Amino acid sequence: MWYSPVRLRKAPDRRLLPVDESVTAPDLSFDRVEPVVSGFIDDYLRLHDLDPQRFRARPLPGRDEMFFKAILPNYEFDASISAFKFVESTVRLGEAYRQLVEGVFGGFDQVGPVLDFASGWGRLTRYLEQRLPLSQISVADIYHDAIDWQVATFGVSGVHSTKDPALLSYAGRHDVVLAGSMFSHLPEGLFHAWLAKLHSLVSARGVLAFSVHDEAILPAGEAMGADGFHFLRFSESGSLDLDIYGMSYVTEAFVGRAIERLGPGLSWRRFPKGLYENQDLYVVGALGVDLSDLKLGSTPMGGFETVATLPTGEVEFAGWAVERTPGAQIAAARVFVDGEEVLSLVPARERPDVQKHFPGSARPPVGWSFRLSPQQAAPGAMVRVRLESDSGLMGYCYAQMPTPATFTYSGWSRRGLR
Repeated sequence: MWYSPVRLRKAPDRRLLPVDESVTAPDLSFDRVEPVVSGFIDDYLRLHDLDPQRFRARPLPGRDEMFFKAILPNYEFDASISAFKFVESTVRLGEAYRQLVEGVFGGFDQVGPVLDFASGWGRLTRYLEQRLPLSQISVADIYHDAIDWQVATFGVSGVHSTKDPALLSYAGRHDVVLAGSMFSHLPEGLFHAWLAKLHSLVSARGVLAFSVHDEAILPAGEAMGADGFHFLRFSESGSLDLDIYGMSYVTEAFVGRAIERLGPGLSWRRFPKGLYENQDLYVVGALGVDLSDLKLGSTPMGGFETVATLPTGEVEFAGWAVERTPGAQIAAARVFVDGEEVLSLVPARERPDVQKHFPGSARPPVGWSFRLSPQQAAPGAMVRVRLESDSGLMGYCYAQMPTPATFTYSGWSRRGLR
């Protein structure tokens, strides 16, 4: 997996997961995050106008299998890096939500009630509670204990979902109904049934937004069905029935026909890689809501890969970046040391080795590198790279300036090694 922060590695804390998978993991408090990474998290949240103390006030509940059985194992059970990735994914999701609200309604101060469907343990809620009055936020999920936790923890309104949409008696109306990473897991019959149910919960001026796996990321060896739909019976969930929650892949034509079944004349848009790392985002308006001018980009992604001390005393940093918004490109990478800009560069070297992790991305991934002298950055300083897209969106990655290494080498001078 690719991740943004780079630091000296330590032994992973496997105590965060019980040996017996039937036993719930302990909650993960943000207080357990190492100070260096904690600093990265606070800086990242402030850059997005989020209050770090409020965001970190609630732990990651041990029953959240998406964190403890997906994110944490993917990052070698490193609680600190995993916590950063949770925060990063929350903000990326929030940035997509912000663009949607601004594009359709003009901003958070103009939107009414919202519903986060399949909301799990409140990843998006941590963002929305800092943007909207709690009275406007509703959450729903098939995990009833997750909804009860969100209601008790955040003070939002909760809805217990059902396996069968026909059995869901809830009939509220919302300006935004978001179903992130739900339709990307449904079999075909439930795809249509839930699409109709959730669209019925949209207000007269509202929108339904949902994400899918496009055919571009269909696993090798699998063939798309003639109708543009393919379902595989596996997922990251260890508790949901694979007959109702697996991995689904769709074509744009399939989704278009599914939307047509909701009713004639509905305006809708597709935003490739609009949500998470590799999911496409579809937005469907209520009847009469015109989405033809809606724009939504994907936050640039990138990360450090290597940090090397050179014989000159300089430290060389290198990494990668990828732009996923069609028609956009990463225009610059600006380097900050403890919040102060020290240099900028234009990433240009293509990275085909990274491309396989982002199939169908709008642009090939690019590489970048730079050097910092001891005069530019003292040991322990926070190094932040801001990846700037000409879409107007920005991504961030972090490292810590290491303590200079001391070593010998052969030769008459350092000149040939600079």
